[in-house]
Amino acid sequence: MNISTGYSKQRGAALVVSLMMLVIMTLIIVSGARSSALEILLADNAQNAQQALMRAEDSVLQGEQRVELNFPGAPSADFTVSTTDGLYVVGELVLDTVDWAAIPAESVGAGDTLREFIIEYLGPAPAVGGSLSVGAGAASDLRYLYRISGRGAFNRGSARVVQTILATAE
Repeated sequence: MNISTGYSKQRGAALVVSLMMLVIMTLIIVSGARSSALEILLADNAQNAQQALMRAEDSVLQGEQRVELNFPGAPSADFTVSTTDGLYVVGELVLDTVDWAAIPAESVGAGDTLREFIIEYLGPAPAVGGSLSVGAGAASDLRYLYRISGRGAFNRGSARVVQTILATAE
């Protein structure tokens, strides 16, 4: 007696189905690996940008400290001459297009601790506001305004520029 189990009629259909399942699973795994690699690059770039921003903010802080130490009242340096020390008159630079490697800038530190900043003297301005105490905030009080631009750079060309306006009193 010859009993047929039906396996002979399949003729490799299970093999073809299992190979197709294997190809589909491989494609899913490869696409997941590519997606993970892209996410790692995006996170790395975000971290580089954050580091550059932190360095730019620190550069501005260094510039503010320089102004407060060296120019507590009216500026003692001549900001009107073409300079090589990072001190500029307003309008002398257009920071949107400036090449930081080509202009003289103040710098503090070296290597990873290098901080670059530019100090622009904006001129005197009358003090406004003041307190309610007698004699405070008189029109004769002057403030000397400075714009400090700090640049921070990090890996893979990440760079940020931060600006602040600082006023010093007489």
